[in-house]
Amino acid sequence: MAPAAGAAGMTILVTGAGGFLGAALVEALAARGFAVRAAARSPLPALPAGRVSPATLPDLAGSGLDDRFSALLEGVEAVVHAAGLAHRPAGLDETVMQAVNAHASASLARAARRRGVGRFVLISSSRAVSGPSSPHPLTETATPAPSDAYGRSKLAAERTVREELPEAIILRPPVLHGAGAKGNMARLARLARSPLPLPFGGLAGRRSILSDANVAEAVAFVLARPDAAGRTFHLADGDPLTVGQMIGAMRQAVGRPPGIVGLPAALTERLVTRLAPALADQLCRDLILDDAAIRALGWRPVESSAAGLGRMMRG
Repeated sequence: MAPAAGAAGMTILVTGAGGFLGAALVEALAARGFAVRAAARSPLPALPAGRVSPATLPDLAGSGLDDRFSALLEGVEAVVHAAGLAHRPAGLDETVMQAVNAHASASLARAARRRGVGRFVLISSSRAVSGPSSPHPLTETATPAPSDAYGRSKLAAERTVREELPEAIILRPPVLHGAGAKGNMARLARLARSPLPLPFGGLAGRRSILSDANVAEAVAFVLARPDAAGRTFHLADGDPLTVGQMIGAMRQAVGRPPGIVGLPAALTERLVTRLAPALADQLCRDLILDDAAIRALGWRPVESSAAGLGRMMRG
């Protein structure tokens, strides 16, 4: 794969390199010709040969982060900050979410500014601007209305990074999929692997989703675009999908029929609300990201939703 424009000689720090998304970013950026410093809390099991060097990421809830980040940034010309808590574990105080996702992000941005690092990409989330559903497609100018501790911590990260580095680029992905995906997409994959027909045909809620490969493509794209500096972008694979369409795509990727049974929408929604009230919004209602802003600059996904969902099933 050809290097992105402007990539020659650029060293990029990727934080969270041991996670699902961070590992995908490291591999994709190295393939594009960047030299990658892959920072993780634990030793990385495998690294792409040649252009990737491991580094130790400090405890993001710890103290003295400015100095630790400054040392980590020596010789770095760009930062992709993907580390953090992806959800609020049971029993975890919200102050810890704020420390890890917001305060540590601000510290890294401050260290980057002092080091003269010219490019900084923060991986945020659609949950920084919305709860699990929205009646309207979300643009970057939507008034932020996070509904949980995770979303509030991601919004705080955006604001504090922007204060430290006004030229930072913020990317807001929706739920992520691809080989090794976790959370709700992993749960859907387990359902898709079951042999039984599933009564999801009446779930009309449409969701934007994004593959890890498309996140990496977006990161490489904005790093090479001076006109992306200081902007926030929403990302999506393409057309939003219902839960039934997602599971159908997963099953078709492994040579099985979709096996989605249609029930009346009202009945399906009542069943979901009773059996899984915490997931009712995510399963029954829309959350669509409008990604027209980054597409206007020329970005296009490199992978369809069906292809990424298929990788998740086979991975």
